[in-house]
Amino acid sequence: MNLVTFNPEQALDRFFDTDRFFGFPHAHGEQPTVLPKVNVIEKDEAFYLEAETPGMTQKDVSIEFHDGVLTLKGHREESSQSDERNYRIREFSKQSFSRNFRLSDQIDSENVVARMDQGILRVTLPKKEQTKPKKIEIKVGP
Repeated sequence: MNLVTFNPEQALDRFFDTDRFFGFPHAHGEQPTVLPKVNVIEKDEAFYLEAETPGMTQKDVSIEFHDGVLTLKGHREESSQSDERNYRIREFSKQSFSRNFRLSDQIDSENVVARMDQGILRVTLPKKEQTKPKKIEIKVGP
């Protein structure tokens, strides 16, 4: 008996694949590029960025903040044991991503904090203290 799998979503994805026309990285290639889904929340004191990084640990992800651009990078390698197995179906693969966010000059880059919990990367980007306008008293006379 042969095991044959059919994934209609994958067949439709290939049918509507326009990546090759626009020069985007091919999602079904040897080393797929996957952009993590993110949420960005703004509050009075900070911006909060949450990114999905399933299966990755803090060792697989790096964060850089340079010239107003926050860069998230991730790369997950397969274990060397996987080559010794006799797979019938293999859908797990190497994954890498790089995603940039241009931030305003309101961010206090010295106090950025990142945490990872259950496949979610949470980055806290505190805002700088706004300089309050100084009230100048108007005097009467010379």
